[in-house]
Amino acid sequence: MPKPTGLGWPGPLLRLQTIDSTQDLAKRLAESGGADRTLIIAERQTKGRGRLSRRWTSEPGGLYVSILFRPHISPRRLAELSHVLAGAAAKAAARISGLATAVKPPNDVLARPRSGDSPWKKVCGILIEASGNEKTEWVVVGLGLNVNNRVPPRLNHASSLRQLADKTFDLGEAERSLAAALGSAYDSFLRR
Repeated sequence: MPKPTGLGWPGPLLRLQTIDSTQDLAKRLAESGGADRTLIIAERQTKGRGRLSRRWTSEPGGLYVSILFRPHISPRRLAELSHVLAGAAAKAAARISGLATAVKPPNDVLARPRSGDSPWKKVCGILIEASGNEKTEWVVVGLGLNVNNRVPPRLNHASSLRQLADKTFDLGEAERSLAAALGSAYDSFLRR
């Protein structure tokens, strides 16, 4: 078993300043035999994307990660995995920020201040891509969590934890919280 990284993550860690897409790099690694639980973290993406190839604004201050898993599960379980990981991301976002969070199926994480009647805003999106027939050969989970980054005003349905809480958060602590939540949720998923 690989040694845990500084994040407590039990797999290889690739940390990058700028990349086109963590998801695309993770898929290339998956197709070339990359290790299970490879975690890629970028400070910024120039071509971040979500479901249906929608652009994901990825400016500094957010968490942009992709994880290569090799779970060898039935493809029918991918929707369950997406839901489990979205729930873990929502819990991590709440722990980081103190905000109320919820999952909007299939894979968006929403947040709003605990007090008041503020509308829910998207703070995190998850993209799952996989390869395999009867059993998956690999699954790549991409996740963008808006922590301290500025979200463009034109995206009025989205926000960041900083904007909603009116407070700047420690990105290192946010990474550790997110990695722990995702790793624990994935392990629980595999035991089902």
